[in-house]
Amino acid sequence: MAVFTPDRLTVSAEMFLEHPAEAIWPLLCPVREYDWIAHWRCEVLRSESGVNELGCVFRTNLPGAGPEVWLTSRFDPCERLEFVRTGRDRVIHFVIRLLPENGGTRLTWTHHVTTLTEAGNAELADKPAAFASQMAQLERMLGHYLETGGMLT
Repeated sequence: MAVFTPDRLTVSAEMFLEHPAEAIWPLLCPVREYDWIAHWRCEVLRSESGVNELGCVFRTNLPGAGPEVWLTSRFDPCERLEFVRTGRDRVIHFVIRLLPENGGTRLTWTHHVTTLTEAGNAELADKPAAFASQMAQLERMLGHYLETGGMLT
């Protein structure tokens, strides 16, 4: 019998937006992401306030990721947001940091990925390039929304 050995990978990306963290923070929410991410779909399973908060739990089935359950594990408004994302093939500890810089905000997005299956291990080879592409797309969408109040289509 083969023994599965989980693997781990960390990927990070930075973006700079010419808006204060107070304008960006509310948009980093599973409910508010409908306003600015065209393909976003989720089911909020638990939230006292109806939006993101510490202990918020929601489910997604995003293309390429499959079904995942997310838990908001750290919630420091306008400074730091963390999720734990669990799926069939991997667990992702997802960290977003917001730092004020020159009147705007520098955001650092980090995925700490731990695989749970051989299929998860196989996905790691493509993760850095896919993550960089995803973050560039999110930067364009978020920046467009902050500038115009509308979704980038």
